Amino acid sequence: MNAKSLLLAAALALTASTGFAHDYKAGAITINHPWARATPRGASVGAGYFTLTNSGPAPDRLVGATVAAADHVELHEMKMVDGIMRMRPVKDGIALEPGQTVEFKSGSFHLMMIDLKQPLQQGQRVKGTLTFEKAGTVEVEFAVEGIGGPARAAPAAEHAH
Repeated sequence: MNAKSLLLAAALALTASTGFAHDYKAGAITINHPWARATPRGASVGAGYFTLTNSGPAPDRLVGATVAAADHVELHEMKMVDGIMRMRPVKDGIALEPGQTVEFKSGSFHLMMIDLKQPLQQGQRVKGTLTFEKAGTVEVEFAVEGIGGPARAAPAAEHAH
């Protein structure tokens, strides 16, 4: 195989392993690879993840979200309190300072998709929106990945949802 063929093969392998990463922009905010974990039949809640980066000179704040597959969505945070992992809604949104990146992941910030209308199935795309205080609302699609999540997903502690 020549060098060009090797590069093409590596690029294809990377694309396959990242679940076809996709990015969106809302003003100075970049939304990297929104994804949701597949849910078992009968589940009433799901979780959404992504990475936000504020490349602008002013702070902004994620203040809300919608997902077509759920009745409503809440911004949540998981964190250790007195040795116990606790999950709580974030009432005032999630701040994004200039130059800051915030990762929504297992065991941290995430979207709680509440009262699912149907199970989230691996391979499907689910339409949604993210609303920012200054950058406004942007339409996104959540790529539904396996129940175990992508290889980069963190521990199963989040399965307590």
